[in-house]
Amino acid sequence: MGANAGLYGGAITTYLPDGFLDASLLREVPDTQEVYVNSRQDDESYDDGLGKNESVVIDLLERVDAGDDFEALKEHVMEIASFDSSSDVKFARLEQLADNQQACVVVESVNKWGKRELNETVVLCVGLIRLADVATDVVITVHVPWSQNEPFAGQELPAPIAAAYRLLLRMVSEFKVVDKSLFV
Repeated sequence: MGANAGLYGGAITTYLPDGFLDASLLREVPDTQEVYVNSRQDDESYDDGLGKNESVVIDLLERVDAGDDFEALKEHVMEIASFDSSSDVKFARLEQLADNQQACVVVESVNKWGKRELNETVVLCVGLIRLADVATDVVITVHVPWSQNEPFAGQELPAPIAAAYRLLLRMVSEFKVVDKSLFV
């Protein structure tokens, strides 16, 4: 089911699914981020297709100077990949949602704890909301651990990834700035 949640002290709202825990209750989170981790239990049913290991990051970043919005999205994705020490990044889907909103699905190979022998595949559903009036790019990322070697044989997204992408699209579409003083 889920509900709209207040982020950054209520200055921003967007949809968050039930069963996701504010990671700041567990660890320190930078002031520019809101992080939520899936804390669902096996005996709970949510009927949204999500698994049990997804995480969501909402990041307020300085607006990048890019040729167009898709280039800005790609620049943010490549920055995420560099933080993940990713050895390989593939765009599986890329789409314009609204004038200032884009989304993509990215598959990346990451070295767990920096060790090549512990390489794993992670799927990122990434949304970009460009707020020109406050010189800010909002990057929303839904991380989906993936154990399959070839997650996308065709155009169809596998069910858990499709569920994460639906979550991302809803978060982007319901994103609202309530108090612009956050950006001062």
